Amino acid sequence: MKSVVEFRAQAKLCRHLAMCEPKNRIYWLAEADRWSHLAQDEISSHYQECNVIQAVGGAAPVVPSSTA
Repeated sequence: MKSVVEFRAQAKLCRHLAMCEPKNRIYWLAEADRWSHLAQDEISSHYQECNVIQAVGGAAPVVPSSTA
């Protein structure tokens, strides 16, 4: 999950550059979007791997209950 932190940091940097460089705003926002998608893909694959491990181990997935 370390890569997710790095991807999000890159996205944040790109958004900052979009503000600092108005002429290249579209480019930097597109780059920020790309990094954000990479982070989301990494999170998705992590949870898919966890689900496979739980299924193979025979344990049921743990679903947190919301008590609001």
